[in-house]
Amino acid sequence: MKEKFPYPGNPITVTTEMCDMNGHMNVADYARIFDDGSTELYQDMGFTDKYFKEGFSSFTLEMNIQYLTELIEGEVAFPYYRIINVSPKLIHYGGILLKEDETISATNEQMLVHIDMSIRKSSKMPASMQENLQSMCREHNQTGDIGFDLRLQIR
Repeated sequence: MKEKFPYPGNPITVTTEMCDMNGHMNVADYARIFDDGSTELYQDMGFTDKYFKEGFSSFTLEMNIQYLTELIEGEVAFPYYRIINVSPKLIHYGGILLKEDETISATNEQMLVHIDMSIRKSSKMPASMQENLQSMCREHNQTGDIGFDLRLQIR
């Protein structure tokens, strides 16, 4: 499954502090791992320090996480990502969280909107960024079907 998600994030070992009263990783930590692990993907999409200084960014409009198998203390979580679809203002990307045996622990999808920070409103991306994202999306889609049902979509 990970071959369909060409962007690996940093592996994270589940700690005692990450576990809830049920003895498995808390939902907030799934979201944190998916968010923190996507740094390289964001940079390759064009969301770099230079771009932020130019006054642009992205905001998350929606996130969907499906919890499939537990992660417990001491286990390692491996996040992987791919772009699903893009439009002039939106980026739909997804991820999976694998266990060491490559069992899928969780799936994730997010919808981002491109933001002009001077007015804190959505704005079209520059043509060069759109072209880069469309190229990345085509490349990622060549790896095959995403392997899970999507709940979000660009209309």
